[in-house]
Amino acid sequence: MKKWTILAPLGLAALGAAFALTRKKAAPAAKAPAGKQPAPAKAPANLKTGSYSFISGFRDASTVEMSLDYDADKFSYAVVSEDFLSYSSDSHVALLQGEDFSLQIEYAAYFTGEDFAAHCAGLAEKHKSFGPVRYGSVDAVKYLEGDNLCFCVPIPGDGQSYVLVLLFKDKGNDTPLPDMAQDPDLCAILSSVRFNRH
Repeated sequence: MKKWTILAPLGLAALGAAFALTRKKAAPAAKAPAGKQPAPAKAPANLKTGSYSFISGFRDASTVEMSLDYDADKFSYAVVSEDFLSYSSDSHVALLQGEDFSLQIEYAAYFTGEDFAAHCAGLAEKHKSFGPVRYGSVDAVKYLEGDNLCFCVPIPGDGQSYVLVLLFKDKGNDTPLPDMAQDPDLCAILSSVRFNRH
């Protein structure tokens, strides 16, 4: 497998209400959805941090930096402007590639007048597999689309953009794609996601 070098059940109404309330009060992330929460793996010895920055918004644009931690013995991390794992209209994406699965991380803008709750409502109508997930203190939603397990992660205090994480399962990985949401390495990675605005 090609390695990259470092370049730089809860109802939809309750989920939407939780995120709407969070946005109105500018409070920390919404309360964890009901259900089993995956347990993250133990901290690896060779822990590294990858960062991914992008511009959010138009009139009041700001730079958002997303950071995450990963096991450098299992994964390579890169921010690239070509050779994406899947098509993206973004100028650059972050790639975290491992032997069992790889992630493509990209920023995405809401449609005019939309927020995370409205975005989730649209996804729930389109994907039967849609559902809320929580990794550590990180609230998100997940759904299946083709051969990908997709995660949408809201950016606290940002009404313009969110982060889309696409999971690609390796051909040698026989874990069913839906069950990859419970993978210990994935849980550790997504639990470590954090955002800074500049």
